[in-house]
Amino acid sequence: MSIELKHFRGLRNKKLAKSDWTQANDSPLSDTKKAEWATYRQALRDLTKTVTPKFLPNSPKIDESDFPKEPS
Repeated sequence: MSIELKHFRGLRNKKLAKSDWTQANDSPLSDTKKAEWATYRQALRDLTKTVTPKFLPNSPKIDESDFPKEPS
């Protein structure tokens, strides 16, 4: 696995973990908001099939421009 892919998956996994609470049975979110978060989370999972990870120029950080926008 390339270093880019390893970092990319790590960042994606952190975003998924950070949003786990949105899908819990006792989440305070409305059904509509839960659905928005579920769509966001699926888009995160699909990233590794649709995006070629890359670092920002002259930086050790992953380019996050292809990541989906987190629901508000």
